[in-house]
Amino acid sequence: MATPRTTPGRSRPPHSPRQSPEERTALDLALYRNLWRIRTFERAVSSLHRQNKILGGVYSGEWQEALQVGFCQHLIDEDVVLPLHRDLGVFLLRGVDPGRLLAQLMAKKDGLSGGRDNFTHAGDLERGVLGSSSMLGATLPVACGVALRFQMLGEARVAVAFFGEGSTARGDFHEALNFAGIHKLPVVFVCENNHYAYSTPQELEMPVETVAERAAAYGMRGTRVNAQDLNRVLDVAEKAIDRARQGEGPSLIECLTYRHHGHSEHDPARYRPEDELAEWAGRDPIELFELYLEKRGHDIEALTAEVQAEAQAEIDQAIAFAEASPYPEGPEALRHVVYEGEPLPESVTREAAEHAATAAAAFATRVQAERGAPGTTATTGDTTYPGTSVPAEAPEIAVEGSAVEGSSDGSDAGKTDATGKTDGAGKAVAGPTEPARPTDTITYLDAIREALGEEMERDPTVFILGEDVAQLGGAFGVTRGLLDRFGSARVIDTPISESLILGASVGAAVLGLRPVSEMQFADFISCGFDQLVNTAATFCYRHGGRARVPMVVRLPAGARIHGGLFHSQNPESFFLSTPGLVIVAPATVEDAKGLLKSAIRGNDPVLFLEYKSLYRRLKAPRPAAEVLTPIGKATIRRPGRDLTIVTYGPALSLCLEAAATLAAEDRAEAEVIDLRTLKPLDMEAIASSVERTSRVLIVHEDRRFNGLGAEIAARIAEDLFHALDAPVKRVASADTHYPYAPTLEDWVLPDVPRVLAAARELLAY
Repeated sequence: MATPRTTPGRSRPPHSPRQSPEERTALDLALYRNLWRIRTFERAVSSLHRQNKILGGVYSGEWQEALQVGFCQHLIDEDVVLPLHRDLGVFLLRGVDPGRLLAQLMAKKDGLSGGRDNFTHAGDLERGVLGSSSMLGATLPVACGVALRFQMLGEARVAVAFFGEGSTARGDFHEALNFAGIHKLPVVFVCENNHYAYSTPQELEMPVETVAERAAAYGMRGTRVNAQDLNRVLDVAEKAIDRARQGEGPSLIECLTYRHHGHSEHDPARYRPEDELAEWAGRDPIELFELYLEKRGHDIEALTAEVQAEAQAEIDQAIAFAEASPYPEGPEALRHVVYEGEPLPESVTREAAEHAATAAAAFATRVQAERGAPGTTATTGDTTYPGTSVPAEAPEIAVEGSAVEGSSDGSDAGKTDATGKTDGAGKAVAGPTEPARPTDTITYLDAIREALGEEMERDPTVFILGEDVAQLGGAFGVTRGLLDRFGSARVIDTPISESLILGASVGAAVLGLRPVSEMQFADFISCGFDQLVNTAATFCYRHGGRARVPMVVRLPAGARIHGGLFHSQNPESFFLSTPGLVIVAPATVEDAKGLLKSAIRGNDPVLFLEYKSLYRRLKAPRPAAEVLTPIGKATIRRPGRDLTIVTYGPALSLCLEAAATLAAEDRAEAEVIDLRTLKPLDMEAIASSVERTSRVLIVHEDRRFNGLGAEIAARIAEDLFHALDAPVKRVASADTHYPYAPTLEDWVLPDVPRVLAAARELLAY
């Protein structure tokens, strides 16, 4: 791991008894002003909502100001905060313009998202604020990705993630804290415990009395603090943030606070007992801080009048700005679904690349220095293994009852690994860090591995994370050897935590890294669905285009390995209707490499469908190192004039075989189009072919109902009906699960006879 560096930036003054009386007085007054800034802003928001000038829900943070002020006080400009929906004060304290923040709430063009979303779902990367989604707790894995960047690049920066006690019931809470504890990430988890998840009281949310006591299970410090007392919050926050900044790991801080309002402005909160309301009525954080100031000799009446006047002047100006801002125009709804090149902070672009290069160079130098004599010690990442380490012949997951066979590099048992070394039994052993030795032909799997290695070599911001991707080399051996070459800081074994893997990928990507995550099987993407659809896919849009998410999710997909229901799925139809995602599906060795390299160099979240059935079966000449298959462009694999066959993925070989048979037996030339990219879809290529042939057959391994073929057929019917001489036909998997028995699996999947039958029916129409 790189040595933490001192990050330049404006440090806020510590809250310490070592300060001079003058410094302490100035700090106290600044803190008091910030409390009233937030209170005044919150009250204005509630008032504007009652006037119907703010649409949708409003979630007041009144009475919770002290915890926001207390934690933000100890952050530097380069730190990153992930606020909760009651944390409008965090935006103000981080320097977000109040007028723009109010315009955000009023759905105006000058808001942070330009009217694309509401409340705290937007953020401001320039000021280190990342917006949340309404899936409470979902920002915690993202915060881990942010902190992972800081740790990987040796930056003395901290991530602070706010969440409510209700969020601790979600899996994201566990997955995030578990990962942060394992890797001692520089992140502080701040629980705003206001005792209710909407109307559900804490005793029905968790079986333990406190949130803080859960910290021990994750190997981190847990602290409980009276969050109505600003001085107590300041002390606790300072210790936790300093620990994180010094590389001593994460903390879980439980802030005991209360909602002055209901869950939202439309909630009268009648579920709260009267005695509870009376008890908390005397715990207003501003009144408590005023008592402290009074004891220090301040004229509270005069000070309050002055501070309130300042805060009111600021909010009046903000309201005037927001009300003068126009609503966005209709076509703007189509902008920023993907990254369009809006300027990003230097810390996201230039600094990330520079610091990553420094960390990579330091690792390479250390490995060179630590590498011992052959046969004594092999250094892999940050861990030293006795002897020569991991056997190369056993990376395959034994899918229940399946027959997935072959060595990880596409060769048979007894062949050498990339270094040419074997042990006494003919098994390959781990060697030095050099890339694989060139050969005339490589497999589909080799092409993916080569793309990963070459991109990691070219760009130090690229890293890999997933289950068993490091020491084992991946469930199918795709990432074998990359740990030796790039170290455990860039090839990261994670727990079984798909939501964490994807959420952390978002956080790291937004902050300038290029994560490539692996789902062991495409089927497991369902466990991280929320992070992909509601976090990654929406991030650029709800940040008004001023954010990018350059992450790739590798998905070993498809049937034909007899994996049964949970190891055979084609998941593309789950995601085709989600704006903001890119989906690619390579069918050849060259595209497996070229599309992956292009995906890694892109600026948006990419689902990379790689097909298990092709891993070792498909071989071809080694592609060039700089092959870059364009995303969004289909290609013609076989020209023809009588029929257009549109396909992708493993169905391509079926279509090419069927086309050859048609040419030989029927004297008909079928044009075979390989889509390569499913989203965005290259309808121009399809339309051009249909105009020539007037007949269309769509073939894919995904299920027929609501598969991509249905969308293509609909577009052809809408836009190309004049060119058709026959109905559009589809050949796809049956609308059932992918069964386990070979006879059942073969029966539901498309095959050459089915493709031929459909093609001949069209030709005869």
